[in-house]
Amino acid sequence: MDNNELPLKVGIFLFDGADATDFIGPYEVFSAVDLAPSKKRTTLYQTSHTMYDVFTVSETKKDLRALTGGLRFKAEYTFNDCPAIDILVVPGGTITEELANTTVISWLQKQSTKAAITLSVCSGAVLLAKAGLLSGLSVTTHHLAFDDLSAIDPTITLKKNDRFVDNGRIITAAGVTAGYDAAMHIVYKTAGRSAFFKAGEILEYGEAWKSVQRKLAGLPIHRTITDKCIKCGKCAKLCPFHAVVEGETQFEIQPERCVGIGPCAKLCPVAAIESSF
Repeated sequence: MDNNELPLKVGIFLFDGADATDFIGPYEVFSAVDLAPSKKRTTLYQTSHTMYDVFTVSETKKDLRALTGGLRFKAEYTFNDCPAIDILVVPGGTITEELANTTVISWLQKQSTKAAITLSVCSGAVLLAKAGLLSGLSVTTHHLAFDDLSAIDPTITLKKNDRFVDNGRIITAAGVTAGYDAAMHIVYKTAGRSAFFKAGEILEYGEAWKSVQRKLAGLPIHRTITDKCIKCGKCAKLCPFHAVVEGETQFEIQPERCVGIGPCAKLCPVAAIESSF
């Protein structure tokens, strides 16, 4: 992905029966990066569209209904007129009709090949599997879709305890709210640390928001590795922010890259990683 060609085009696929949070979560995350306080009292924020241009796409222009409740929505573009997509987002929901729709599956195959990143949320991973995009990969999805995913492609390795799994160009998120986590991860990958913090601040997002609050207060946010380290390297492999580097006697954390919320402390086998909060 060439970040010199901004804004990056984020295309979110919509269909009848899509889960609302699956697509609204990533929509909010990518949009939040370009939000700024407005001078107008009637408007909390205004957007500049400098980093991400987020839009929705469906097969046709018909009205769609969300998986639950009476929420109705309509995509901005169809398969025939949508702009080129840099980041493709595929939500889950009631996907039976989409799995049998060869036009949808063919479009997903084509767009994923062109896009720099394809993100599935929840059972959206099953659609990617149907399109042959997950063969041989480690992936995750909603726990109720584990069996469906394995049935479609037995070469897939399921990561049942992961919120999201990054395979480079293909990223899969677990159920529903995990789409926020994966989208925030993509923001860090494509827009950097400051954009990650900005989105976390605007959305008051989980651990990222705690990290932002400490940063605003001038307090440290990075973690440290103690001399308990056995140099197993697990922390370096797990860190989504590439903040862990190998030193002479142990692994070390780069303060300027660490945001204090990665999975390393929780998963360190010898509890050698300490948090500042």
